[in-house]
Amino acid sequence: MLTSVRAGEARAEPTGTGQYRVTLQVTATKVRADSIGRETEIPMNDLVEIGVFAGPQKDGTPGEPLYLRRHRIRGGPQTITVTVPRAPTRAGIDPYRKLIGRDAGDNVVEVKQSAATAVSRAGG
Repeated sequence: MLTSVRAGEARAEPTGTGQYRVTLQVTATKVRADSIGRETEIPMNDLVEIGVFAGPQKDGTPGEPLYLRRHRIRGGPQTITVTVPRAPTRAGIDPYRKLIGRDAGDNVVEVKQSAATAVSRAGG
């Protein structure tokens, strides 16, 4: 079986308590190939890691994990919202590429900060 997971847009906004609410758009599918390579999509209802990270990328990892937990992921697009203790830089699905999939290059994306976050960082 092949699993295809992709992180779409990720946004962070301050909660007002020093934490950040991160909203991540993801898409997932699962296919089974027969003996001649013909693929058929099958239902997905799997536990998959969702990660939110801070700091620079190092050693091929997305940075320091602020949040790393498994979520129930079903086929198709879905939105995941989590709260982290400080400003994130990246977020993704299956960030350490544990699933057998086609393209692992689209699992983690940069987090876009809300306008309120940008203002608070600028000291305003």
